[in-house]
Amino acid sequence: MSKIDLMKAGIGLAVVIGITLTVVAGYALFATVGGVSGLTVAPELFVSILFGGLLVVSAAAVRKAVPKPRTRV
Repeated sequence: MSKIDLMKAGIGLAVVIGITLTVVAGYALFATVGGVSGLTVAPELFVSILFGGLLVVSAAAVRKAVPKPRTRV
């Protein structure tokens, strides 16, 4: 059974949070300046899409980290 490296997991989490905050700040600046009239997104929808994407990414990362069970043949 392989162990998860906590240092790499922490750095990865920090990177994901940093990218997320950068995207949110970029969207806020874009919306403040005016943006494109057809590209307005409700904040609730934006947050739902953002966290839904993070959930999918987290599930994919966990699937890679968890060892597969051994089966008898």
